[in-house]
Amino acid sequence: MKRQVAIYGKGGIGKSTTTQNTVAALAEAGKHVMVVGCDPKADSTRLLLHGLCQKTVLDTLRDE
Repeated sequence: MKRQVAIYGKGGIGKSTTTQNTVAALAEAGKHVMVVGCDPKADSTRLLLHGLCQKTVLDTLRDE
């Protein structure tokens, strides 16, 4: 069964931290996960990638 979870709210309430911890726990439990972050700073995925830079949607749109 596929499930979708959305975490939203005003800035500074811990959305990125909650997302990262939830995704890490689900992945450790053997679940397949995908994180879609809308923050141009990529806060929701940066720590999951161990701080590696990633190409954002805005970068892709700018390049094309």
